[in-house]
Amino acid sequence: MEGQLRAPKGLAGVAVTDTAIAKSDADGSLLYRGYPIEELAANAGFEETAYLVLSGKLPKPAELKAFSSDLAKRSHVEAKVFEIMGDLGPDAHPIDVLRTATSALGSIDRESDIRGKELSIEAKMSTLVANCRRVPRGEAPLEPAGAGGFAGSLLSMLTDRDATDYERWVFERTLIFYMEHDLNASSFTVRVVASTLADPYAAAAAGLAALKGPLHGGANEGAMQMLLQLKSPEAAVSYVDEALMEKKKVIGFGHRVYKDFDPRARLCKEYLREMIKRRKGDEMLYRTCDALEKEMWEKKRLPPNLDYYAAPIFYFLGIDIPLYTPIFAASRVFGWMAHYNEQVEENKLIRPDATYVGPAGLKYVPPERR
Repeated sequence: MEGQLRAPKGLAGVAVTDTAIAKSDADGSLLYRGYPIEELAANAGFEETAYLVLSGKLPKPAELKAFSSDLAKRSHVEAKVFEIMGDLGPDAHPIDVLRTATSALGSIDRESDIRGKELSIEAKMSTLVANCRRVPRGEAPLEPAGAGGFAGSLLSMLTDRDATDYERWVFERTLIFYMEHDLNASSFTVRVVASTLADPYAAAAAGLAALKGPLHGGANEGAMQMLLQLKSPEAAVSYVDEALMEKKKVIGFGHRVYKDFDPRARLCKEYLREMIKRRKGDEMLYRTCDALEKEMWEKKRLPPNLDYYAAPIFYFLGIDIPLYTPIFAASRVFGWMAHYNEQVEENKLIRPDATYVGPAGLKYVPPERR
């Protein structure tokens, strides 16, 4: 239509709102509430970072203790929700199970205020994540481990092995990296739902639906499956050549914002190498990752993103691949709730326009004359 503003496909480069939560930049920087991600990775714990993302400031000791206690108290999930998860059966995708369970939580929630609802979904998401594969397969649900904080408890529920202190620390860093990333697809979805003034459970369920796609949260699962197929650095080189020849996307590479490097991927690569070194394990996985990264940079100038190096970290920790995207959700829910709050504070219904390119003025034709 004449005079109508036209945005580029995917809204690339278009600022649609103001935010004080986080900002990623093409120069390879990522800020959470003004703090560089490297600063938080080196010094902050998961709960500290979550409190920062939600409230805009680092917590005082008493505030951190109260927040951590609130999360622990609310982490229990009612048996009725597990029954619903179990009814979905073993073929259900874990993210679909997680989304359904989140909707179920919303229908039985007894929290009286919005912040109580948000705390409930933030706390329970980790318990749902730990059970979104096992319960539909007929296994008994796991309860939060209690010790080790949010990240430690989640890792204990996800694996049967005892992680080292360094491995638990790395898992916590990876969760911190997944917590927030400004206006990504799922966070934007959450804001759209929040703008209708739907409750936090509805917004989180919508965020999970957006997260499932392989161009967003599902990329970490695809990246690991690809790496396992390659098996060696030499195979990685030939894989890139074949993928480029066939115009296939190499999962785990490229980013809408980062052009030279993803700061989260850079840190995760260091963590992966150190984990393997400390355990004196086979370095083949790391060498394959490194070879594929170098080949993609040389041939396409595309850097690896967080999913590319988070996936082998999860694999090395003994976590089943179908749980990688749900783990993303266990952390990102805190970012989602921060966006939910920011949206409703100065709310205006998000309702963009579209340029109509279809026909006009058609006349109805009865069925017998078509």
